[in-house]
Amino acid sequence: RDATILAQPLRATRTRRTRRERERRDKGGKSMANVLRGNALTKARAGLPAAPLQRGAMTATRQQRGVCVWAKAAKKSGTVSGMEVGAPLFEEVDGAFGTLKDWSGDLAEFQMETDLSKLESLEELEAKRKEFASLLDAYSYNFAPGDRVVGLVLSVGKRGATVEIGAKLPAFCPAYEASVKNSTNVRAILKPGMEREFEVIPSRRGGETLLVSARIVESSLAWKRVMQLYEKNTVVEVKIRHVSRGGALVELENLQGFIPKSHLGMDLEKAKENIGKTLVAKFLEADAETNRLVLSHRLANVQNNVKDLEVGSVIKGKVVAVKDYGAFVDLGLEFNALLHVSQISYNRLFNVDQVLSVGDEIKAMVLSYDANRGRVSLSTKKLEMEPGDMLRNPAKVFDNAEKMASQFRERVAAAEAVARASAAEAKASKEEVPANTE
Repeated sequence: RDATILAQPLRATRTRRTRRERERRDKGGKSMANVLRGNALTKARAGLPAAPLQRGAMTATRQQRGVCVWAKAAKKSGTVSGMEVGAPLFEEVDGAFGTLKDWSGDLAEFQMETDLSKLESLEELEAKRKEFASLLDAYSYNFAPGDRVVGLVLSVGKRGATVEIGAKLPAFCPAYEASVKNSTNVRAILKPGMEREFEVIPSRRGGETLLVSARIVESSLAWKRVMQLYEKNTVVEVKIRHVSRGGALVELENLQGFIPKSHLGMDLEKAKENIGKTLVAKFLEADAETNRLVLSHRLANVQNNVKDLEVGSVIKGKVVAVKDYGAFVDLGLEFNALLHVSQISYNRLFNVDQVLSVGDEIKAMVLSYDANRGRVSLSTKKLEMEPGDMLRNPAKVFDNAEKMASQFRERVAAAEAVARASAAEAKASKEEVPANTE
C-alpha cells in the first residue's frame, strides 16, 4: 500500500510528459528525443564535441537548442553572420580600421585590434582629436537661466508644453509661464509646430529637463512698448479689470496697472459699472524692474480738455468752493480751476467771501494751465477796466471781459515780439565780434 502511494506521483509525471509529447506530434513538431538526436548530429558535422546521446531523454535546454541553430548557420556559411569567410562586414569600418582578417568562426580565435596607433599615425590621431574638440566647443548646448532660445513646440497639455530647443532633452514650459495673459487654456496660446522665443528659467527640481518661459519674453517686449509711451507722455487706453476701495486694476499691453482712487475721476460705483470697458489714462509712474505701473484717468481727461484752453481766453464758470486763499471754479471739464485771492482785483482784498460766494456764475480769463498736473489758474484782475472794479461792480467786469481780454492778448503779443527782436539782435552782435577780430 505504501509503495503504491509513493508511485502515484511518478505515474502522474510520466502521464503529463506523455500527453505533451502526443500533443507535439499531433501539431507536426518533433519530439524531444528527435531534437536531441539532431543536435548531436549537427555538432558532429560542425566538428564540435557532442554530448553522448541518451536514448529516451525527454528534456532539452534552451542553450542546447541555441547551439544547434548556431552550428547549422556555421555549417551553412562558414561564419556566424552568414557571409563568406574573409568578406568585409562593414565597408566603413574596414576603411577606418583596416580589413578584417579571415576568421574561422571560433570565439576563442577572435581578436580585435585596440591599438589605434597601428592603424593611423600619431599625428593624424592628434589632428582628429583637435578637430573633435573644436566641434564640441562650436556645438556646445549648455543652457543657463536667462538665455534666450528659439524653440519648437512639440506637444501641449494641461500642465504645459514640451519644447525642442536643441538640448539633450526637450524643455518644458509650465502653464503659468505660457503667456502674460491671464488665461488657463494653454492650448489656445501654444500649439504644436509653433516656433517662438523662450527664456530659460531656473528649475526647482534640478533635473536634466530644462524649464523655459514665454511669459518673460512677452513681458519684456510689452514693457519696452510701455516705456516708449511713457517717455513720450502719451495718453493711452486701458481696460478696467477690477475695482477695489483703493482704486482700479487696469490692463495695458497685457500688463497689469493701477489707477488710484484719487485719479479715477469718478466714484467707485461708477467705476464698477465700467468694468471690462476702456478709458483713457495718463502715466504717473512706470518701472519695468519693479513691475510697477501707475496711471491716472483724471489727468488724461484734463489733458484732453485743456487742449481747448488758451492763455488769455475768457471762460465761464461756477464757484463751487470759497477758501481763504481763493475760490474754486467749475469749468465743466471734470476738474476745478483756481481763482487765487491775488488775481481777483488790483485792490487789496482781505476776505474772498466779500466778493464771491458759492454758486456765483462768473467770467474769468485763463492765466495759465498745466496739462500734466491738471491745474488751471484764472484771473479777474486782468479784466478790470479800472483797479477795484471787482470790488465795486463785478457785473461791469463780466460785461467787458472779452474786450479787456483782447487788449491783454495784444499786450502779451507785443511784449513777445520785442523779446524776440532783442534776442535776435544779441545773437547777431555775438556773430559780428569774431568777424571784426579777424
